[in-house]
Amino acid sequence: MSYEIAAEDVAPLALGSGILACGGGGSSYYSQLVATEVLATTDSVEVISAEEMEPGTVALVPAGIGAPLIGLEKPLSTDALLAAYSRLERSIGSHIGGIIAGEIGGAQSLVALVMAALTGKPLLDGDGMGRAFPEMQMCTFLIYGVSPGLPTVLCDDHGLLWAFPKLPFGKIRFGGTRKIGARVGMTIERIFRRYCVKHGGWIYLCATLDKDSVAKTMVRGSIRQALEIGQGVQAARANQTDPIEAILRTHEGTLLLTGKIIDVQRTFRGGHDWGTLQIEGIGNDRKHSAELDFKNEYLVMRRDGKPVVTVPDLITVVETSSGTPINSEIARIGTRVSILGMPCSELYRSEAALRVVGPQAFGYDLPYLPFRSATSEHSRNKGPLSATPHAT
Repeated sequence: MSYEIAAEDVAPLALGSGILACGGGGSSYYSQLVATEVLATTDSVEVISAEEMEPGTVALVPAGIGAPLIGLEKPLSTDALLAAYSRLERSIGSHIGGIIAGEIGGAQSLVALVMAALTGKPLLDGDGMGRAFPEMQMCTFLIYGVSPGLPTVLCDDHGLLWAFPKLPFGKIRFGGTRKIGARVGMTIERIFRRYCVKHGGWIYLCATLDKDSVAKTMVRGSIRQALEIGQGVQAARANQTDPIEAILRTHEGTLLLTGKIIDVQRTFRGGHDWGTLQIEGIGNDRKHSAELDFKNEYLVMRRDGKPVVTVPDLITVVETSSGTPINSEIARIGTRVSILGMPCSELYRSEAALRVVGPQAFGYDLPYLPFRSATSEHSRNKGPLSATPHAT
């Protein structure tokens, strides 16, 4: 069933998206300002399911590409989004049936929302990850394959950079995790990433997906979920109740550790932010510690040296007192944080998907064991760790 997003919904959507983004997806600060201004001067955006798209239409997938640290300095560009839409509209004509986020990152979900508001097109209730990941081939669209040959463009703040025309590839699927499909996905990621680095570290991609591909490969309901998480945290702040409990009540998850950041190691290379957070437990966790590795997004959490959550399951870090997400590019020593673990979409738990997004895909010699979350009440009241840990 469709619903609408208005200007007053931008802040909770950005907040919830940032919590689901696992430390990546870009800072939503500037994007919130832009999205609020755009929605204040346009109609609200209709949010629909894939099935509600008109027959024979396609969806556009706008996304920012680059390191979140650089994205902190570059507000969301409406010029780039309009240039991308205009170029694709000339190729596709009147067959654009909706806009869908490539990922549910704090900034990325607003990229799709702003394009929908600027063009009057509906926003699809879903995305290609249900979280954020650092590379394009890690989205469910490419993992499970989409119809090929539809146009794609790259833009920046100054307009169109590069356009890929519609190509006659027939009925074969584009992407997938078999040898050729995986190679194609990695090649696309590397080409676009090098192009991104060459053009200042932040550009915009806008791809096209047919309705059938979207319906089969999208993570459903993530826009509504992000909105509800954000609204829950806002209500907790207003009522002076526990924002962490509000998150866990809205989204299945477990509190893994409460502590204070005592060290941050961070570097930028190959278009990504890489690094590690060291967290010292406080309160009930004062005898424990945690270490978080990240590549834009948090990849592995170790508690007392033992891995307890790995990709593709969600590791999110929020400020304990407010529930504000702490992205990897803004983590600072002294911040008091809560680390939450959440199960990923079932689309990421297939053998095929784990070859692309499992811990070994990031170079870790670790097995993936599905994270089984405790209920929020249990995880808050029965001790600091109530999830099934990963094997070592």
